[in-house]
Parts: sequence; structure tokens; C-alpha cells
Amino acid sequence: MKLIIYTSIFLILSNFAFADIKVDKCDNIKDDRQKTSCLNKLKLQAIKENSKKKINIIEGKLAKTHKKIGKGVKKTEKGITNVAKKVQNTKKKIDEKGRKIRKNIDEKVSNFFKKRRNKIKEFNKRKK
Repeated sequence: MKLIIYTSIFLILSNFAFADIKVDKCDNIKDDRQKTSCLNKLKLQAIKENSKKKINIIEGKLAKTHKKIGKGVKKTEKGITNVAKKVQNTKKKIDEKGRKIRKNIDEKVSNFFKKRRNKIKEFNKRKK
């Protein structure tokens, strides 16, 4: 009789300790980080319960979430690459414009000095 009572108490306590895991608990969460965290917690509970079916279901959901996060990361990386290319092209254009301006200034300055030098030579020739 005692054995039956102890067995029933043990079964009742073990049911509370290993409650059924609701695999769909995390489906309504929109934020990917929170969803991943929730799924990891569920996976830990499923491992404690030693339920391979639930572990496989949760791992599938985790894989889908990771793929979704990966796509977002790829889009961000492409955007960053495009911005970097635009910045590089703009930098090249600015450098080219700067070179043209410097070349113009150099030519004007050298022409100015040549004219002055020629005027000085002419002045010196007139003196003689």
C-alpha cells in the first residue's frame, strides 16, 4: 500500500517537474533576437525532458530564424558595400577636380611669372 502511495506521489511530482513544452510558444514573437532566445530556452527544456521530436521541431524553427537573420545581414553588407563604392567614386571625382584646379592655378602662376620676367628683360634692354 505504501509503495502505491509513494509511486503515485512520485508520478505527480515528476509531471510538474517535466511539464509539457509548448513548441509554438515563440511563434508570435516578431523580434528575431527575442525569438532566438525563447527558442533556445525551449530547446534547453526539451533537452531536460529528453524529447527528440520537440528538439528537432525547435531546431528547425531556430534554423529558419537564423536564415532570416542572415538575409538581413547580407542586405546590410550589400548596402554598406554600395555606400563605400559611392564614397570611393566621389573621392576620385573630387581628387580629379582638385588636380585640374591645381593644374590651372600652376599654369596661371607660371604664365604670370613668365610675363613679369619678359617685362623685366624688356625693361633692362631699353636701359642699355
